[in-house]
Amino acid sequence: MGLEEEEEEAEEDEEHGDTLCGACGENYASDEFWICCDLCEKWFHGKCVKITPARAEHIKQYKCPSCSNKRARP
Repeated sequence: MGLEEEEEEAEEDEEHGDTLCGACGENYASDEFWICCDLCEKWFHGKCVKITPARAEHIKQYKCPSCSNKRARP
């Protein structure tokens, strides 16, 4: 896990150029709201997963649609 954290820090310096939305596959754009799944650690456009910045402030642990579906089944 330590290596991934180091890579994430390096990506911040490069404007997240390699970050793709887990839903639509588009590149990161700094003028759009993004949210990261706390389980699979994939990034998503807020609009792709229907999360607004205001709503995200109230989410303690965000689960993307894929992870939510996995956890729902026993």
